[in-house]
Amino acid sequence: MNDLATNPYDAVAYPGHAFSQTHPAHLATIAHVHGMTPAPTTAMRVLELGCGSGGNLIPMALQCPGAELVGIDLSGRAIARAKAEAAELGLSNVSFHHLDIMAASAALGRFDYILVHGVYSWVPQMVRERIMALFGELLTPQGIAYVSYNALPGCRMRDLARDVMLFETRDIDDPIEKVRAARAAIKRFAEATDAETFYGAALRERMKQIEDIADNVLYHDDLNPGARAFALHEVLAAAEPHGLQFLAEASFPNNFGGARGPAQQVLNEIPITESLRQEQSLDLLIGRCFRQTLLCRADVALHRGFSRFSLTPYHLAANVQEIVEKDEKRPDAVNFLFADGVRLAIDLPAAIAALRALGKAWPGSIAHDELAALALREARDSLGPDSEREAGRLDEALTAIYRAGLLEINLEPHRLTTLISERPLASLLARRQALSSHEVTDLRHRAVALDGVVVRKFVSLLDGTRTPAMLLDEVNAFLAEAHASGRDVSSLPKRATAEEVDLHLKDVARLALLAG
Repeated sequence: MNDLATNPYDAVAYPGHAFSQTHPAHLATIAHVHGMTPAPTTAMRVLELGCGSGGNLIPMALQCPGAELVGIDLSGRAIARAKAEAAELGLSNVSFHHLDIMAASAALGRFDYILVHGVYSWVPQMVRERIMALFGELLTPQGIAYVSYNALPGCRMRDLARDVMLFETRDIDDPIEKVRAARAAIKRFAEATDAETFYGAALRERMKQIEDIADNVLYHDDLNPGARAFALHEVLAAAEPHGLQFLAEASFPNNFGGARGPAQQVLNEIPITESLRQEQSLDLLIGRCFRQTLLCRADVALHRGFSRFSLTPYHLAANVQEIVEKDEKRPDAVNFLFADGVRLAIDLPAAIAALRALGKAWPGSIAHDELAALALREARDSLGPDSEREAGRLDEALTAIYRAGLLEINLEPHRLTTLISERPLASLLARRQALSSHEVTDLRHRAVALDGVVVRKFVSLLDGTRTPAMLLDEVNAFLAEAHASGRDVSSLPKRATAEEVDLHLKDVARLALLAG
């Protein structure tokens, strides 16, 4: 059942890397906000259905040696790669199995977290039903299931282009030729439509998006004739018979992301207790194309809304920096720029101090109580005599920033450091990946790009044995060898300087690659 005719993932490998939104530490935090008691990552069991070559599970296994992780996939080639990588890294807490989801059973055991990313929309109905059944059979009482899928109504726009590409490639079997013909078809048809019509504009917009999609992703995601999108209520209806309920979206708490003005008002009028209606209405208002839904057991009593919410149990993080920008109407305000381009003017002294501290600590996090004490101490000259009141005002401000999706919270701190030691140590996985790829996995479970071969070489050298002076010598030896090779290396500098090594180290720390 695993030859190339029946398993296109053996014929064309799907890119595998870490997905931060699936990390159990992230899912546990969302569950905790909703009143659950999720398993800690130090002693969790994780199952990934459709694990590919292990790009998502292997980084988790490295960071959580006390956890047990299991991955299954129908692609024998992907599983072979995953097993080889795990063996080379010396991992004993992760196992990979060449197994059809339909054959998965209770023999796998119970799991605190079950992950199904990029599978649900691309498999037959019987497999989707089995996925939900496995959630019901294998989740622990406080377990969390993650399932992503193409969502309605947004994907109706995407399907306009799929209709063109699927028709024009219906008789083509070779994957490379199929992708080539699909790209040519959407370009030919889109440019021939009337740009003034809704249909013509939609095809042209999708054509631009397709230009940036890798061939292997386009082949599996868009040229799979059986792929389909789902409304949230359809997915929840499929989950209900298996004793499951909607927990939240993985993008929580920014539930109203993309909704502005009147759309926000429509959502505000829906009671917080009607989470399905609220979430489905959001999709209808913003045309969401993709969902990452979290499910838990139906007998778990969940807290909806923020009436009981407190930042106290969490570690806080924010990719933010102060910007020099004076506002004559608010002379005491300080402006901050967040990573997604949002600007925020803050005039509460303690909140200003807190954001400065978080910006300095990024990509690390700070425990709430530590951050509050630091911020109140920094702003003490501007505070009133009622310290309890000022602490409350600080928490109100930080909670508002969190609810706007600008502040991260986690039950557990990220296992990384931003301090550059005498002999810096980058993560083992990043060092290995840098030898063969410009993309590495950081210690926040994200795929990050390294800018050029010199940076890749630099990261591979950070094994904890070299001082900055030794790193400089190694980089210069690498550059000398490259220039002597006769290859075209005109883009490479002749020599590196101590100042450049210092900058590289700061960049590596900022990329969350330094191990604590």
